[in-house]
Amino acid sequence: MRCEKPARYRLIAHPDVPDDLAALSRYGAEAITAARVTLDDLAHGRVTGKTLGERRVSGDLTGLASVKFDVSGSPTRRFRLVYADLDATTRGVLAIGVRRTVTMLNAAFRCSASLSLTNQRAWP
Repeated sequence: MRCEKPARYRLIAHPDVPDDLAALSRYGAEAITAARVTLDDLAHGRVTGKTLGERRVSGDLTGLASVKFDVSGSPTRRFRLVYADLDATTRGVLAIGVRRTVTMLNAAFRCSASLSLTNQRAWP
């Protein structure tokens, strides 16, 4: 991970995010490392996700954004991190998982229903 300036955003993880990271282990340790690098990039403002909106299958994801990522050197981006900008300096990470699964977006939808992440775990 890069260590230079302090993070631009404070990341707050939904309580299920550590389990999401652990689930990536079936894709190898590199997948977990890629997720951690993506979290670091998100905190430092090096990446900005694609804005999500109404989804036929998963529901209304308006206000959320998605960052796609994969292991270094991969020709595809198999994974997705879904987050919300809670205020000008705080991003709430709602879910991390395999990009092509509806389950991951459904989890993000359930988490976004409350968006009360203020008492959740700060990252890292």
